[in-house]
Amino acid sequence: QVGRSTESPIDFVVTDTISGNQNNDETQITQSTISRFACRIVCDRNPPYTARIFAAGFDSSKNIFLGEKAAKWKNPDGHMDGLTTNGVLVMHPKGGFTEESKPGVWREISVCGDVYTLRETRSAQQRGKLV
Repeated sequence: QVGRSTESPIDFVVTDTISGNQNNDETQITQSTISRFACRIVCDRNPPYTARIFAAGFDSSKNIFLGEKAAKWKNPDGHMDGLTTNGVLVMHPKGGFTEESKPGVWREISVCGDVYTLRETRSAQQRGKLV
């Protein structure tokens, strides 16, 4: 599990970085762009070694945890889905993972692992289009 929280359910703590020439001791990040409980990554240890990303956090009881401001909806199959407040974004580089690769298109991952186009703003209540 990945997120900015240092609570025990988080395996990898991620923090914001300062961009460009603003990197000095006096610069502070006033609002984080990383969710406290951002996502869970599940990887198969046997072929075909599939990796899946699920947005949202999971508490100590392994229940999904989303903030009250997070976008939520019911899918046609009746399952609830949603997006983290700040979003979990992924990008697959054009040309694969090589030195010659170019940036690809950014997408957003939902709680159920579906892939969407980006929202109008990172915290908008309206989700992007299903890809």
